[in-house]
Amino acid sequence: MDIKLMKRLSEADGVSSQEDGIAKIMVEEFKKRGLKIEVDNFGNVIAYKSISKNPLVLGAHMDEIGLMVKHIDSKGFVRFMKIGGIDDRTLVNQQVLIRTKKGLITGVIGSRPPHIMKPEERKTTIDYQSLFIDVGASNEKEALKMGIEVGDTVTFSTEFKELGKKMMTGKALDNRLGCYVLLQLAKELPKNVILIGTSQEEVSTFGKGAKIASYKLDPRTFIAVDTAVAGDHPELKPHDAPVYLGKGPCIVLVEAGARGNVAEKKLVKKILDIAKKTKVPVQLEVIDGGATDAASVHNMKGGIPCIGICIPTRYIHSTVGVASSEDVELDIKLLKKVITSL
Repeated sequence: MDIKLMKRLSEADGVSSQEDGIAKIMVEEFKKRGLKIEVDNFGNVIAYKSISKNPLVLGAHMDEIGLMVKHIDSKGFVRFMKIGGIDDRTLVNQQVLIRTKKGLITGVIGSRPPHIMKPEERKTTIDYQSLFIDVGASNEKEALKMGIEVGDTVTFSTEFKELGKKMMTGKALDNRLGCYVLLQLAKELPKNVILIGTSQEEVSTFGKGAKIASYKLDPRTFIAVDTAVAGDHPELKPHDAPVYLGKGPCIVLVEAGARGNVAEKKLVKKILDIAKKTKVPVQLEVIDGGATDAASVHNMKGGIPCIGICIPTRYIHSTVGVASSEDVELDIKLLKKVITSL
């Protein structure tokens, strides 16, 4: 696995609607691989060798969860709103980076210290609206002079690192892992197959960018390359999330408790047959909460067969994730065969 590229993708800036940091990398890497590039009005990065009617489309969302500056108070502290689904418990005392016109500003999410909390307060999750970002400013004027403005996006200052021999950890593995997979597939891309780095997946029940791009491209089949909730750690029961690191990519049969995409049976069978012939171990997922870009594409233009082929990842929708490089390589191996077989 190209760890240097994966580190670059993970640490890139790209909160929903402000994906240009990660989009720039995707464009550069797709061009290196000799593909034609289009960036549409919604910020989707579309790459292909050649296309005709009804292409096979694979999409991986580029955006990450994060925060946005909502208010700067008289003492220079920054209040924020959440962009995407973030567990409030993961926010307390995190280091963050505020993206301003003058560059990145380091900040720390602060809260009431436990020393002055009432006993009942210590037992409850601190609501994010009670949190603030300390940027080291003495007052509002100083914070504004630093370049901080309402609407600036905020990412978590989490460094990408290798973890053990076969694992990795970093921010935004959901879904920079999918972006990495697309870039590897781009090296040997068949005709009439399109790769899309999609925008704004994290800020809608069912992603926005994939829907807009697919409406124009009219795919015969759409595959969402994303992450799956891994439940192979303490405090989770097998039936909560029966997906494990190191056991191969995850085929998503049902998303968002059937409110999202329900994978078409013939397509599922084809994928499973390909996995068997290619000797790639796969896992099956039926999930109540969460969805991939497949959920936004499946009901367009009379119905488009869609499926998610995802990489198991621990702790997604927090400030850090953990994934297996083996699962990533197996996902690439499977998808290489899929795009030449479908």
